[in-house]
Amino acid sequence: MMKRLCVSVCAVMCLLALSRTCVAQSNPWNGSWKLDTSSLKFEGATFSVATDADGFTVTRGGQAQPKVVCDGTAQKSTNDTTLTCTKSANGYAIAASMDGKTTRKTTISISDDGKTRTSKSEFFPADGEPYTRTTISGRVSGGPGSAGEWKEVKSSSSQDSGVLSIAVNGDTVDFKETDSPKPITCKLDGTETKFPGGGSMSVKLADPHTLKVTYKDGDGKVRRENTFALGEDGTTITETDVTPAPSPSTLSVVLHKI
Repeated sequence: MMKRLCVSVCAVMCLLALSRTCVAQSNPWNGSWKLDTSSLKFEGATFSVATDADGFTVTRGGQAQPKVVCDGTAQKSTNDTTLTCTKSANGYAIAASMDGKTTRKTTISISDDGKTRTSKSEFFPADGEPYTRTTISGRVSGGPGSAGEWKEVKSSSSQDSGVLSIAVNGDTVDFKETDSPKPITCKLDGTETKFPGGGSMSVKLADPHTLKVTYKDGDGKVRRENTFALGEDGTTITETDVTPAPSPSTLSVVLHKI
């Protein structure tokens, strides 16, 4: 009798576990979503660059950033960062460091026709693998060389896998963006999840078909706001990313369930 009872209890427990798994899998948000590059639209920020014999100054949203002196010597910058900049034939090479460790290497180059500016940065995070980010801008006015007004037209990252992963489990979600190395677990009520290196992320289920994701920096300022709209048939997500001033941009793209 005891053996038969144990078998029955085990059967019930297995059934409950299977039921929970089925419920989790039936959530329309759950799964992997592949970015459709043909649907991508990007409206980047406009910025200006002023140059002189010593280096350059970038102004975004009416706010001038600290001047970068390009004489090959180390100089203090913002956020306890040290910059070393040298001039190249068609632009600049910049190395950033903190506490004696290299955190970023950037090359800025201008195309031969003077119409395109390419900024390619290699980042060396303390808690992850190195990655690159490339931003291409088109000339709006000015010149020659780096001087003038520019508008960002394309941005890409080597971290970007093109696959968004979502796993809703009760009142939490494991959320992994296409350019994130691993998922972040967040409450679905908009509660902020702190990052070890500073900043935070929050996810809010605004309605059954809308997820709102907000990223903030260490000072509590909104760095990016993303909206994910689930299609009526549950096979697509339309993502809209908004970055506020001083470098405002808007990106939209459609992702398909795979």
